[in-house]
Amino acid sequence: MLRSARRLFCAALLASLLFAPLIAIPAAAQQASSEPSETPVGYPVTVEGNEIFRIYEGIGSFTAQDRAAAASARLSKLIYTSDDLSQIKGADSPYGTSVMLGDNVLLVVTDDDARQYHTSRQALANYLATRVRSALMQARSEHTPRFLIQAAIKATVTLAVYLAVVWLVVRIGRWLLQRLHAIATRMRGIRIQQSQIMAGERIAALLTTAVRLARVLVLISLTWVFLATEFNYFPWTREHGQQLLNYVVRPVRFVGLAFLNYLPNLFYIAVIVVVMYYIMKLVRLLLREVEHGNLRISGFYPEWAQPTYKIVRFLLIAFTAVIVYPYLPGENSPAFKGIGIFIGVLFSLGSTSAVANVVAGVILIYTRGFRVGDWVRIGDNMGEVTAQTMLATHLKTIKNEEIIIPNSVILGSYVTNYSMLAQNDGLILYTSVTIGYDQPWRKIHELLIEAGLKTKNILQAPAPFVLQNALDDSFVEYEINAYTDKPLLMVFTYSDLRANIQDVFFNAGVEIMSPKFHAVRDGNRAAMPEEFLPPDYRPRGFRIARDDTASAASGGKG
Repeated sequence: MLRSARRLFCAALLASLLFAPLIAIPAAAQQASSEPSETPVGYPVTVEGNEIFRIYEGIGSFTAQDRAAAASARLSKLIYTSDDLSQIKGADSPYGTSVMLGDNVLLVVTDDDARQYHTSRQALANYLATRVRSALMQARSEHTPRFLIQAAIKATVTLAVYLAVVWLVVRIGRWLLQRLHAIATRMRGIRIQQSQIMAGERIAALLTTAVRLARVLVLISLTWVFLATEFNYFPWTREHGQQLLNYVVRPVRFVGLAFLNYLPNLFYIAVIVVVMYYIMKLVRLLLREVEHGNLRISGFYPEWAQPTYKIVRFLLIAFTAVIVYPYLPGENSPAFKGIGIFIGVLFSLGSTSAVANVVAGVILIYTRGFRVGDWVRIGDNMGEVTAQTMLATHLKTIKNEEIIIPNSVILGSYVTNYSMLAQNDGLILYTSVTIGYDQPWRKIHELLIEAGLKTKNILQAPAPFVLQNALDDSFVEYEINAYTDKPLLMVFTYSDLRANIQDVFFNAGVEIMSPKFHAVRDGNRAAMPEEFLPPDYRPRGFRIARDDTASAASGGKG
């Protein structure tokens, strides 16, 4: 008991410590949501595929994207001119602080641009002038014959490496396919006991398809990387190479950034789940102690522990889902909301009877109408309760038949429980016999009690007793009542009791008037088996007697 109390105290302390972050999570999430949004991506200004800087804000109707495209076009034209690039500098112009080449404005720097870079307009213009000057000088150097010859050599080497790798991938793929074909006949299938889930040939075919598909994907990936690399060697195609790489890099970068941004929410979810997990462990520990009798709660029965734990666990899981929902990815998206509405409609339309059964199951559990192991009669069905779930109750009949009854049907029907009082007060088994008026009722009582005491599973104390239920025209209906503490065997006990009644009555020479006899008894054979009749037994004939009184009366008149 001391160990159980110590475990309860430790679990309660741990749950209370973990519950504090759960309360603080909504406030932390609200504070995080109130923080300023991240910096916009912006549009790049490029020179032959090389990014120099990004523009984040527009000017009037001229958007940031239009500004970036116009600046890239102006800078690209300077590659093929003979202008002195050393004259590129930042200076004031009628439009603001600008990057200029002589009297030509290459791009305008606004206060919004400076704010994005966290500096002044003049400092940003000088920095951008340096960047533009370096990029244009590099671009002009890449148009020289020497650079182009080096690019061609690199492209040739890259092509050779690409062809060698492709040849190697094809050879490895063929070797794997040959190996799979060789071991296909010896490959064992997947079996569960005596059932074959998948044959060995089918597994080999799936592996062959997987190898071929993997080979195609590897070849496509190699070709994609090869083309992007080849285009990147030459200044005229570098932009296309960058675009090919961006088709792969951008989705990967987007997914990576989305995952990193989601990490705080993932942490909140992890904390909530861990706290709820230990709260459920605490509830389970408490109810387990109640079930074992180590912890007693007034008005709470031990058999309520398991169903109560299931209900509380369901409520805690539902509460956890409600708390976690705002932190799920895409919870505000129209698709997520549409799926939620669709599932809600399906649940509302299809779960009416299921909800009714669950509610009825809860009511039946807490009204303690019956428990698992009781022998009951529900409507016209009688058997042992083998399982009691939230949706249905399972009965096992004496014929080894399993009957599944929905809880809503049980709640609207009547239940006879033969086991509830059997252990303390005993269950009374009763059956009736009809005996003629020619037999003394005291003798019949003795015979019925004797038959009851001879029956297996009938208690000696309290003693059996007899009731006279009816006085009919030709017989009396007697009812024997006997106690038993084994309700699960009541069907067999009834059979033994009725057999003992026949034996005791026939040994005593008493006829049981069931079925009823509506004949003159003088001319009929006694309704008992042959072995219970005397050896010299003969049916009596009809007795014909003269009524002397009637004859004398008629003679006197004559």
